[in-house]
Amino acid sequence: MEPMTFDTPGKLLVKINIRSGTVRLDAAETTTTVVSFDREKDPKDLVVRLDPVGGGGHRLSIEQKGGKFGFSGGKDLVLAVKCPIGSSLEMSSGAADVSAQGRLGGIEFRSGSGDVTFDDVDGSVMVKVGSGDLKGGAIEGDLTMNSASGDIRVASVGRDLAARSASGDIAIGAVDGSVSVTSVSGDVQVGSLLRGITNIRSVSGDVEIGVAQGTTVDMDVRATSGEARSDLTAMEGPTKDGRSLVLKVLTISGDIRISRAPARSPVSA
Repeated sequence: MEPMTFDTPGKLLVKINIRSGTVRLDAAETTTTVVSFDREKDPKDLVVRLDPVGGGGHRLSIEQKGGKFGFSGGKDLVLAVKCPIGSSLEMSSGAADVSAQGRLGGIEFRSGSGDVTFDDVDGSVMVKVGSGDLKGGAIEGDLTMNSASGDIRVASVGRDLAARSASGDIAIGAVDGSVSVTSVSGDVQVGSLLRGITNIRSVSGDVEIGVAQGTTVDMDVRATSGEARSDLTAMEGPTKDGRSLVLKVLTISGDIRISRAPARSPVSA
């Protein structure tokens, strides 16, 4: 199938619904969007449409019609989209991976299985998969992920973090807002918390938390059979912004470690 080129000034939502395959997004300094396909046996079951939306933006829809998940002969779809910086992605599939380069406006991804990788996102990221890893840079908004098995590795979250995983490790460099994490056997690591309410529960995974210097902490930390340690002193004054944190951590057999992280500014200015 020959590449398709669309004029897409203003905000762009890329909406993708495919059975399986690989999606590659490249957000660049451009006002056009180019869609190209590879290894697709029957392009007639793919519908690509550009529609205007309010505010001078556009919605680019790429949908695969009919059939069950997968392709005959194992020839999965490889889809490449070059779009303007700040475009948002909304995608659903049976089994697909997505990788994004450049700064996006937001990501919403649902799949039975699939990995998600990205550079930076101005808005929020929502991922719901049966199994799959999430790896990315800075998120200005919220991060929400639900996965039965899969690791989460993200540099920073500007607002709130909510994650549920049965058997995957969670590692976040910094979170500005509140945190809610539930894990069965995966380890949980957050390098720097700033404010809000953090509630982390793990059955057999270890938990390691850093609290930014200058943030006051009200802690409730318990490990049933594991070891719980804190390097925080009993009295440490808040910053001039009055940042405070309620920290609740509970494990059954996992160890808990709470320590001071360096003072920092918010991720999201």
